Amino acid sequence: MRVLAFLLLFLFINPVFAAEEVYICPMHPHIEGEAGDTCPICGMSLVPKQTENTSTSGDKSGAIDEDAIVITPEYIQALGVKTAQVSLEEFGKSIRAYGKIAASTRLEHTVTVREDGWIVDLATSAIGDNVKKGDLLFTFYSPDLMSAQSDYLIGTRTGKAEQRLRLYGMDDKAIAEFKKGGKMMEATPFYAPLDGTVTMLEARPGMYMGEGARVLTLQDFSKVWINAEVPLRDIEFLKEGNRADITLSETGKIFQGTIDFIHPIANPDSRTVTVRVVADNTENILKPETYADVIFIGQLEKRLAVPKDAVLYGEGGSYIIGALGDGKFSPRMVETGITANGLTEIKQGIKAGANIVTSGQFMIDAESNLRGGMANMGHDHSTSRDMTVDQDMDKDSSPAMNMEGGHVH
Repeated sequence: MRVLAFLLLFLFINPVFAAEEVYICPMHPHIEGEAGDTCPICGMSLVPKQTENTSTSGDKSGAIDEDAIVITPEYIQALGVKTAQVSLEEFGKSIRAYGKIAASTRLEHTVTVREDGWIVDLATSAIGDNVKKGDLLFTFYSPDLMSAQSDYLIGTRTGKAEQRLRLYGMDDKAIAEFKKGGKMMEATPFYAPLDGTVTMLEARPGMYMGEGARVLTLQDFSKVWINAEVPLRDIEFLKEGNRADITLSETGKIFQGTIDFIHPIANPDSRTVTVRVVADNTENILKPETYADVIFIGQLEKRLAVPKDAVLYGEGGSYIIGALGDGKFSPRMVETGITANGLTEIKQGIKAGANIVTSGQFMIDAESNLRGGMANMGHDHSTSRDMTVDQDMDKDSSPAMNMEGGHVH
């Protein structure tokens, strides 16, 4: 009896030892229970409730950083929280546009005759015929051309006589054959000036062709143009020489190109500017008159960046969840820039080397709101300062979060 009375008196004098430890759900802190109980809402095991005299950070003083939310290790593990350091990354703004493939006029050649005459024979007799440079295209009979050949043979054979042959359309290969034969060529050969495909044919064997008439057109498709319509707001990020990725929606194949020209005049109806991209097409997969998706990578430079999924958005703007260590997390308002390659540029609000939450930040944000933090989803942390990797929170210059009362001071 004396021992029992002594224990009762001791507990009365030291009530802290008599108080039972309270367990709460880390996800729903209003759910309380005993050790070993589970939350009836989410099924998570209850954990000891943090008080002003205890801290998961291991601070012997028991003080809690009022600007941070303190989360138990069990809850951090359950949330799958992952962190990363803010760093400088080289990337540029990704700009998506809709483009149309076109043949390059730089690789187009029209074959014409320079005097009246008749087509004797056509070696390329259909649109779509592929020719190599130096292949025979057609033979042509012209009285004027034969007269020029005669003058060369009976004359002095000077440079002026040969120049007259060139003026009538004979190329080096045809002139070499003419000289070797030593006689007039009734059917003068015309050869392909480049590799290409016949895209237009306006002659038939025996057809009369007047001076300057077009016989056929050759097009080299080894390189093609993609004319993309880029919104005016994004033109400032592009310049000639920038890379562009071309994707064919029908097949999903991706080709790499380069900006060749940015048109100086905008389309007043669509408020876009045509940007011409040149791309290799040696396999002839990019077909003119078809459409493609174009992604431009503009202004590659070093930027302070975080993974794009680490940025949260609220009524007050953009913010991230800073990881202070020892189970402490704090929101930080940031000013964002461009987003590309899975990264978001941070212009203001955080410095290189700071630790931030990259996975599980949504649950931490939800937890802080359940506890009454972050100003009712407004997240007004306009007084917060940049957070460095080893910088703790200053109670006098950033919004304080009271874990127990859920009030923002």
